Amino acid sequence: MLKRVLLICFFILLLNEASAQEVVQGFIGGAAVLPCHPGNRKLVVITAHWRYDDRKNVYDILNGQGMTTEQDPEYKGRTVTFPAEYSKGNFSLKLGNLQKSDEGSYCCFIPEFNLNECVNLQVKEKPSGIQKPGSNGGVETTAWRIVPLLYTPST
Repeated sequence: MLKRVLLICFFILLLNEASAQEVVQGFIGGAAVLPCHPGNRKLVVITAHWRYDDRKNVYDILNGQGMTTEQDPEYKGRTVTFPAEYSKGNFSLKLGNLQKSDEGSYCCFIPEFNLNECVNLQVKEKPSGIQKPGSNGGVETTAWRIVPLLYTPST
């Protein structure tokens, strides 16, 4: 019985840790900024590494310089960082031209502080916008039906 209780507690802690990861959402074809801020720490050497699923090289910042020489080919031309922000402790990464395959866990590792910040990227279809009456349903279509009921011109 004690083993079951301990096992349940372990899984609750594991789920709690997994859900604590920040989530960033983006749309297919759009861009998303993945945050990385080590806090108010004195930065001597500015080095940070962005990785996808701990295996793909997304972007490297070495001694304050962005490096893409060892970048995984699928990220070429799609990554941007903010060099003016490095000295403020902002190593965020902007990933453009998002694809569904970009979904997953991105981690920013700063060796100087042994810091590993991870964020979960979710990529969704672009919203189609407001639909005209008579098109295939949805919330937007319902709005088109309600507006005439709310607005009746006075005679």
